Parts: sequence; C-alpha cells; structure tokens
Amino acid sequence: LLGQYPLGDPDGVGSWVLHHGNKAALLELPPDEQLIRDAADAVMALGAAVKYILVSHDHEDHFDPHILTSLKEHPAFHGATWIPPRPQHAGITQLDLAGEPLWLVYAPKHSLTDMVTIFRGVAMTGDIELATLRSVNREVGKKVKKESLAFLAAFERTHSYRIHAIVSAH
Repeated sequence: LLGQYPLGDPDGVGSWVLHHGNKAALLELPPDEQLIRDAADAVMALGAAVKYILVSHDHEDHFDPHILTSLKEHPAFHGATWIPPRPQHAGITQLDLAGEPLWLVYAPKHSLTDMVTIFRGVAMTGDIELATLRSVNREVGKKVKKESLAFLAAFERTHSYRIHAIVSAH
C-alpha cells in the first residue's frame, strides 16, 4: 500500500504497487500528483518494471485520466499496459507478474465497471462490499449484484485458489 490519496484524507483511495520478482502492477489512480512520485519511487526501490496499470472501477476517485497520462510519461512506467475496467472484460482474466498469477475478476456491484484484483491470495475490491446487496451506488441492479457475488464466491473453487484476505480501496 503506497498510501491513501489525497494524502492525509481518511476517506482517500488507497493505491498499491503489486510486485513479484522484477515485474510490478500499479492498482488505483486517484487524483493526486503525489501518487506518481510515490509509485515511481516504490517501483525503482523494488528494482521492478511496471507491467500493468489497473483500477478497480472508473469512478473519478479511483481513476483520474490525467494521472494515467502523467504516469505514462514517467520513465518508470514506460512500456506498462493500461487495462481499463470495462464490461467487455467480462469474466476472469489471468495476467502474469514474473510467473505469479494476477487475476482480474469482472463483478459489477458498486458500478458497471467493477474489477476485483486478486494477487498472492489477496482480493482488492475497490468499493465492493461482499456480505450485502447494499451499495452506495444504484447503477447496478439487484439481479446483477447477486450474480456478481455468486461469481466471486465461486472463484476459489473454480480456480483452486485460496483467498486469505480482502481489502477495499477506502
């Protein structure tokens, strides 16, 4: 966890550098220029190259297009692949960080673009609450929410994978 952005805001969005070996991914692009410096410093300290730039969903507190543009201009992020959270990514996508699987699970509940990132046994959910149909956003209907929760619950079984922790961006 790099920190919560904007810095010092208890309701800010957490941003993570996920890494294995010499590869890394950046998760969440909230609107704070300090994030670029913090992410670049963390990646360079790890001796890693950023392979992927990800966000949990396309709401403005999690994804600022200006931050994405600035990141792509920074040498630490040259060659990184931006994977946008969009419904056409429906289902499950398995990526790779130096041999370690990185999963993106499309599961609309809070928004129509919700992507849960699963890495090293940790599920990073953005703004999704898993134990309820409640959501602060009414963009997604109950039927779709139920389907998404069932799909997420089946992930461990269908992929022979153990999730030991769940974190949210807020």
